[in-house]
Amino acid sequence: MNLIFDQWIPIHSESGCEERIAPWQVTEPDDPIIALVAPRPDFNGALMQFLIGLLQTTAAPKNHDAWADWLEEPPAPEKLRAKFAPFGEAFELDGDGPCFMQDAEDLEGEAKPISALLIEAPGAQALRQNTDHFIKRDVVEALCPACAASALFTLQTNAPAGGVGHRTSLRGGGPLTTLVVMDPEGSKLPETLWRNLWLNVLDTQMLAGMSGSPAKTERSDIFPWLAPTRTSEPKKGRSTTPEDTNPLYVYWAMPRRIRIDWKQRTEGVCDLCGNEGQSLVTRYVTRNYGTNYEGPWQHPLSPHYIDAKTGLPMSVHAQPGGLSYRHWLGWVQGSETVKPAKVVTMFREDTGRRLESEQFRVWAFGYDMDNMKARCWYEATFPLFLIPDDQRRREFSIRVQTMVDAANQVAGFAQSSIKEAWFKRPRDARGDTGFLKQAFFQKTESEFYRALNPLLDAIANDEDRNVLGAWHQVLRAAAMELFDYWAARGEVAFADPRRIAAAHQKLRNLIHGKKLLASLKINLKKEEAA
Repeated sequence: MNLIFDQWIPIHSESGCEERIAPWQVTEPDDPIIALVAPRPDFNGALMQFLIGLLQTTAAPKNHDAWADWLEEPPAPEKLRAKFAPFGEAFELDGDGPCFMQDAEDLEGEAKPISALLIEAPGAQALRQNTDHFIKRDVVEALCPACAASALFTLQTNAPAGGVGHRTSLRGGGPLTTLVVMDPEGSKLPETLWRNLWLNVLDTQMLAGMSGSPAKTERSDIFPWLAPTRTSEPKKGRSTTPEDTNPLYVYWAMPRRIRIDWKQRTEGVCDLCGNEGQSLVTRYVTRNYGTNYEGPWQHPLSPHYIDAKTGLPMSVHAQPGGLSYRHWLGWVQGSETVKPAKVVTMFREDTGRRLESEQFRVWAFGYDMDNMKARCWYEATFPLFLIPDDQRRREFSIRVQTMVDAANQVAGFAQSSIKEAWFKRPRDARGDTGFLKQAFFQKTESEFYRALNPLLDAIANDEDRNVLGAWHQVLRAAAMELFDYWAARGEVAFADPRRIAAAHQKLRNLIHGKKLLASLKINLKKEEAA
């Protein structure tokens, strides 16, 4: 099976048809392709990155004009096929030669069940100790080649820690990915899979700023499986840095040494997609000490921060509590601590990428990993504002940061006050009450996004204090409502009306504290009089 020429990508078309296509068919004109429909959301995210990487590697536009031309008028499928074809040898999934995302060596060792390619699958220790209570073993026993390819790329792209010598992905375990996508409610151009892919492809001038060495021009400097693995054993191995690879390598990084057993195939039904086939695979072999990535890697599809100890850029990862407007500024606009993904930054700031009368969003997704354990898969979309004036963009970011900081403070006030209503000694109380903050952000999220456009207009007219004042009202109402709902839901036998009343009054005082009001430009005298 060849991942360029064969039909394996599951899609949904405008007519409602669901089928599999070859990558070069993504611009099918007669029945436009709308979205991917893989059997798992992490596969959809990985396949988006696969297709973006393929386009970036084989068909990067020369300049902004060429990029805009293909966004408005997609190339014919035959033209894409011609672009992809010279790279076909790197995308053979099985066979005697190099195999996609698999080690160049014919690895020997104990075979693992094919289900272990899935990130949430129970590990060897869990299986030995019979602790796989929630994620059960033997649910996935056989995969069709298409699902095996998706699972393989998903693992290599998101690889978490996997025990001694089993390396994490180039962006660390479970990186967050942020892509620019069309907003169907505010764009004249129809939303298609092609446009959502092409929005995240950089032109050749932008490529120059990516991690890597342009002097590295061998195919194996882009596709690591075309050469022996640069292993990372403690004594004789070595780490891999951006200087060792071509800039395009970041799309195809391969930290794990894996060989799928293509010789032992079976007939039946794929346990993920449900398709019948005669070439289902059931196992693979892996070895530790694969490629270890170190140095200033910056993936163009992930936001990053600067590590305080090393000074190196580190990809952002999803955390417990999900993806909310708390993260919006850093991931979309940029903040003091977090910088957006290169595709988001370049699209937002480069005039060559602005299209009149179009509206866009940022699609964020990724795993929340606890070392080797996948706790949750998160995804969300956020509005993307194209602000041409640098000064106005900075002022907008400052005001938004003020709104988020205020929300964080009030969420903390509500959480601590509810604990004081529940417990006589709240500091000694056990249990995670983080769900209270999460509920607060969910309750205020729609109002936050609703305030952004008025905030932009208000900054231009020097009237932002009105928007900030209205935001304080939203925060106050949400905090009091949350308190009223939860405060009386403690253990009835230990309920103390006096303690609840005291906590309620303390919350009101905190919400109207002078420091918080001053940060939101609220007139303190009027507030005190009220």
